Amino acid sequence: NSSMSSQLPSTFDEAALCAKTVKVDSNQTKLDLYALFKYVSNGSPNPSQRPSAFNQLGRMKFDAWAKVAAELSSSKDGKDEAKTRYVNLIRVCMGGSELKHASQKIAEGTAKCPAFAAGCPFSSTLSTSEMRDLMASIPASHVGGGYVSESFKEIMGILHETQQVNPLLELTEGDGCPVKDVRTSSGKTFAEEMDLRTFDISAMSDGPMLSESLKEGTKKSHKEAENVSFVRNFLKGKITRENYAILTGNLYHVYTTLESSQDKHGAKVLGEMYIPKKLNRASRLLDDWRYLTQQSTSFPDPSPATKDYISRLNDISDNDPKCLIAHAYTRYMGDLSGGQILARCARKALNLPDTGEGGRFYEFPEIKEGVKKFKDKYRDMLDRVHPSGAERDRIVGEANVAFVLNMRLFEELDVLSGVQGASVRPFADALKWSKTWKEPGAEGGECPFGFTGPNPHGPSKGGAKVDEKKVEAAASEDGARCPWPFIFFHDPKQGIRDWQTWLCVGIAASYMFKQLKN
Repeated sequence: NSSMSSQLPSTFDEAALCAKTVKVDSNQTKLDLYALFKYVSNGSPNPSQRPSAFNQLGRMKFDAWAKVAAELSSSKDGKDEAKTRYVNLIRVCMGGSELKHASQKIAEGTAKCPAFAAGCPFSSTLSTSEMRDLMASIPASHVGGGYVSESFKEIMGILHETQQVNPLLELTEGDGCPVKDVRTSSGKTFAEEMDLRTFDISAMSDGPMLSESLKEGTKKSHKEAENVSFVRNFLKGKITRENYAILTGNLYHVYTTLESSQDKHGAKVLGEMYIPKKLNRASRLLDDWRYLTQQSTSFPDPSPATKDYISRLNDISDNDPKCLIAHAYTRYMGDLSGGQILARCARKALNLPDTGEGGRFYEFPEIKEGVKKFKDKYRDMLDRVHPSGAERDRIVGEANVAFVLNMRLFEELDVLSGVQGASVRPFADALKWSKTWKEPGAEGGECPFGFTGPNPHGPSKGGAKVDEKKVEAAASEDGARCPWPFIFFHDPKQGIRDWQTWLCVGIAASYMFKQLKN
């Protein structure tokens, strides 16, 4: 059934969604699915938590989970194996066939490919340059359609996704896959030919996709950024050439720092998202500023808010470069989305020429596939980062910081323009946003009573003495402390200080006094 097979899951996340509706007749299959899902989600079970003999079903499920954990936990690829088994079980329940292992796909492809008749054609390749030359010589027929083309793409995709098992693909020289930018006789690069998005075989994330986490985790800061007076007025066409030039100059400083940081770390940190040729903005901002100000030599120093932004980028680059992904996502995806609307507003309000001068910042001539298709590809690139839970939390938190740092640039312009009540929020407030998001369901990330936010009365690190007044101030400021009486479960000392406790003590004392008097 081609309609049915086209809907069969190929990843763990897809299979987990299918499991909610698929009909499973066998109790053993249900147990196996439960055990595999629990192992992927939670790892090995704690033996002390095994249900009692009075809960036979719970005990059976726990034992099935423990059996899978005992079998797979000793392997470094245990979770990947559990995911593959889970996907295959769901596929069989849906009437489909099991997925083939990567090694099977490679074997089947090489068996029918004449280039592999005498063994691996890359076996004698000793250097990256030789590898590039050999790949560039692949005939156009190999990427132009038919079985050979699909077989070749499948093999190369698998090798790209599982490069850690093939010493040959260690030839990266610091810029990622050594052949992804090689152009074949067809005129396209190998990355374009293979469309690497289709090769998500086994490298699946242990949590939600990063693009979804970023979208969900930045909703609040994104909305706040849109509501700054400067942005609202910009969208209404109420912007002066002077303010637009100031913003352009400040963004030039921001992008110069961001893009030099990206160049410093390259594909080792940013992976596929390191595509400076398509995305870099600094030179375009400089051209815009020169056109708007009619100056070609002198350039203003960054504003105070811009200096803070630059300071944060440098700090991230030095201490947590993975979070550069957050700043790249916030700026570039913003430029490709709402930025395109702002471009039209600027051209109309400032009467910029149709030839593009003054608005080059919003043009992306190297994105030849179109903005929408590129944005989809960029989200796919994000989803292939596969960060750990803690890394994901830091990246999403930093994306929130990036939004607020941009808001401070706008607020600065509101102050400069004399907008009533305008002020620039403190830099420290912007940095607090790095702690405002934690992956739902992450270990230790949620209050057991359903309340969210940091725990201002939690234990201090390193045994340092807690400043209780600061703790209370933090609780009041963030609105994040647990309510009375639940606070007694993890901070009895604070619970005793609460007025509700003393009210109850007073009522109880009055009652006891009355009883004694009678």
